[in-house]
Amino acid sequence: MEETGAYGNRLGGHFRIGDTPALVSRTLHHTPVAVTRCRLDAPSHGPTLPIPAENAYMLVLHLGARIPRELWLDGQSVRTEPMNPGEAALHDLRRRPAFKVYAPINSLNFYIPRRCLDACADDADGGQIGDLNFTPGIGVTDKIVAALGDALLPAFDRADQVNKLFVDHVTAAVVAHIVEAFGGLKLGNGPSRGALAVWQERRVKEIIDANLDGEVTVMQLAAACGLSGHHFSRAFRRSTGVAPHQWLLQRRIEKAKQLLRQSRLPLSEVAAVCGFAHQSHFTRAFARLVGVSPGRWRRLRCG
Repeated sequence: MEETGAYGNRLGGHFRIGDTPALVSRTLHHTPVAVTRCRLDAPSHGPTLPIPAENAYMLVLHLGARIPRELWLDGQSVRTEPMNPGEAALHDLRRRPAFKVYAPINSLNFYIPRRCLDACADDADGGQIGDLNFTPGIGVTDKIVAALGDALLPAFDRADQVNKLFVDHVTAAVVAHIVEAFGGLKLGNGPSRGALAVWQERRVKEIIDANLDGEVTVMQLAAACGLSGHHFSRAFRRSTGVAPHQWLLQRRIEKAKQLLRQSRLPLSEVAAVCGFAHQSHFTRAFARLVGVSPGRWRRLRCG
């Protein structure tokens, strides 16, 4: 069945943008939370097509220069203010927003169905939230959204190096932040659900070791533990001290070190065996985590 939702090329079509790549996660409620990279080098010549009504929100993180714009909700003009670099704006997709912008578009557009917000709140034992609290047409400075968006940007330039655990982790963090910042729910105030049981932690680590290519998702790991995605991610961090995607990277590097010590495999083959897209990806990740390149590490250890 073809998916629907205001992300990817469907969103790009409303803005009259050609190729609009998207990263999609299904950590919450098996429902897509997506991030679309929107870029248009010239100002649009007229209003966008209204985005079809659905029970979801769109969070726009503006990355370009200051941009004047117009906004219509349900066909009615709404007062706006220009968006400044790094500002974020929320839009209720139930109101069929349409836009006109007077400068090039450069943004990350987060697509967040209402059911994902409810699932996040429910998993934190915080109950349900009402409508999100924001002013249509007005951007806000949100350092958390800006930082999470900045973490995702390289994924659009290096799609072959992105693992699903990382995308799941960042998009889940965006949803949790929206629940807190705009829904008024303090997720940290609910009762703690603790760490993973010993068998759960062992099983998850086995699955990660068997999937060093990064194709495993948070939902698959959570299902192996009998937990929801959000609950699993918190419990995994409590058990290991790191997020699942960080654990995956550590395991890749540990396996690489073993191969570098015990074999004469060229670096390109070590990279492939350990799940890296190519040798340069492996070299960058290894140097970032270990402090030296894999070639130098091998020479220092093996002479």
